[in-house]
Amino acid sequence: MHERQHAAIVAKPKSLAQIGELWALIGVLGYASANVFEGAAVRSADPLIGPLIRGIPTLALALVLLITRRTYRQLHPGSEHYIGKSTILIFVIPGVLSSLGLFTYFYALQVGGVVITIPVQQSYILWGALASWIYLKERFSRQSLLGVALLIIGLITLALGQMRGTPVTGRWYYAIPLALFTALAFGISGVFWREGQLRGADQSTGIFINIIATEIVAFLGLTWFGRIESLLETSPHDLGALLAGGVLSGIVGLYGLFTSLKLMSVTRAYALASLTPLAAALLAYLTLNEQMNGQMLTGILMVCFGVALVQIYKPQEDAERR
Repeated sequence: MHERQHAAIVAKPKSLAQIGELWALIGVLGYASANVFEGAAVRSADPLIGPLIRGIPTLALALVLLITRRTYRQLHPGSEHYIGKSTILIFVIPGVLSSLGLFTYFYALQVGGVVITIPVQQSYILWGALASWIYLKERFSRQSLLGVALLIIGLITLALGQMRGTPVTGRWYYAIPLALFTALAFGISGVFWREGQLRGADQSTGIFINIIATEIVAFLGLTWFGRIESLLETSPHDLGALLAGGVLSGIVGLYGLFTSLKLMSVTRAYALASLTPLAAALLAYLTLNEQMNGQMLTGILMVCFGVALVQIYKPQEDAERR
């Protein structure tokens, strides 16, 4: 009894940097703020430049990680740490898919705004779960199925609410299939990511290969559509907003999420991370003057809860693989 009391006395309180909940919320705010900056930029900027500019901060981070962790050895064929061509290709595929998904994401932001685009995009959890079931033979838990149902009902409620509200543009409904394509691309990409890590690739290696592929496809896309000049025509303000979005999502959001996973249980970290659509919608409502009625808010809350259930109640063997 006395030993327990003594241990409680000498135990040092956690510093702010050791609080997992704080890092999880930093991740949420990072991703949500990125959505708002990007939504503001594409109101006047060409959406096609979005993927290329957004990826620059992540590319810089990937290079730093590759050098500091010395994981560049995994990419050298002559090294004993070499992961092999097939594993490299596994990370190239999600890079290409992510880039295609980002093209539709920026167009969705332009016509539908943050309030519609981000909750719909969060359905990537559903597509990722389905792809894992097909490709990695992972099963669904009952709670995950409930989460999928809530997510779908939430998206329908959101769309019906927008019909009664004041949309960003008269073509807001195009944002739904565009964001769904983004979600599908992101969801499938996650399966390849997991497969690459199961083969022994370091996270930094995967990020580097992925972002290189993303940037190449983004540049080729601009060239294909003859929009390279858009890079010069875009205002410094919009370019800065896109870069800020890249920093907030590719560095702040990513670092916050991974740090929270180190400091707290996966269940609690994912529960907090599922608040991203709500945070993004509220920030867009406050800063971009995007309209949101009660029915739309209800739909977004259902999406958040559905995402949390799917993320939290993953099969036990899935958690062990990670």
